[in-house]
Amino acid sequence: MVARTALRRSTIALVWIVAAFAAPTASATPRFHVECPFDHFNYSDPIRFPRVTHPMEGHLHTFFGNKSTNAFSTYAKLRRARTTCGKTGDKGAYWMPTVYKNGHRVKPTDGDFYYRGRTSPLSAIRPFPKNLKIIAGNHDAKRPQSVKVIGWSCFRSAGTEETRMRDCGSADVKVLVHFPSCWDGVHKDSKDHMSHMAYSIKKGDRHVCPRSHPVPLPELSFSIRLPFHNGHHVHLSSGPFYTMHADFWNAWNQHVLRHLVHRCIHGGIECPSFEA
Repeated sequence: MVARTALRRSTIALVWIVAAFAAPTASATPRFHVECPFDHFNYSDPIRFPRVTHPMEGHLHTFFGNKSTNAFSTYAKLRRARTTCGKTGDKGAYWMPTVYKNGHRVKPTDGDFYYRGRTSPLSAIRPFPKNLKIIAGNHDAKRPQSVKVIGWSCFRSAGTEETRMRDCGSADVKVLVHFPSCWDGVHKDSKDHMSHMAYSIKKGDRHVCPRSHPVPLPELSFSIRLPFHNGHHVHLSSGPFYTMHADFWNAWNQHVLRHLVHRCIHGGIECPSFEA
């Protein structure tokens, strides 16, 4: 009898352990994320300079996700292409200026892309419309940008973003780029590639979209790990470190994206990475 009781208790304990690892976790910021490793370097910028292979104002970019992204990209071509993303439904194109250390271009170690429920109520957040193009950050910045847009941190050091790179000791440097999550509801792009989107506004303990951009979308954040430990002798292809910016072109399978937004963001949970 004692042995049977002990076995029952062990079984119950094992079930709880398995459930703890398998079940989605509650999160202050409901989200899902996709790992999309580095794919290629290219001077193209298909949002700002479509069909221009080496723009006069251009600089070298570092691309993640969609393997076909170049100056001649179209939504249809992106949808047909392969991807480095762990979730095959994500054909999105992600890119940023290339980082140089001691004069040598840097190949990022990791590329993680987070989709968060930032605005309230969560139930109002819609998936990105297909073919939406967004730019975050200012490539013409003259000083460090707000950490609400560009944050520099260290690998495995969440919540420690600063406006400039710091010494991470033996850890790698990490850069985070946060995209606006409020859409005007009409335009998939705009002349400056930014004015069709806006950042949410904090009101009390919640975030809401401004009246000019009333449609809440997930907040996309790039989290890019770089294989060096401090900001010494580092610059970007766009200029000093504070000119960091990033681009996103939505080419997700919309059915998959809608499912993840409903499951994770509307559901108010942080989905395990294997679900994304």
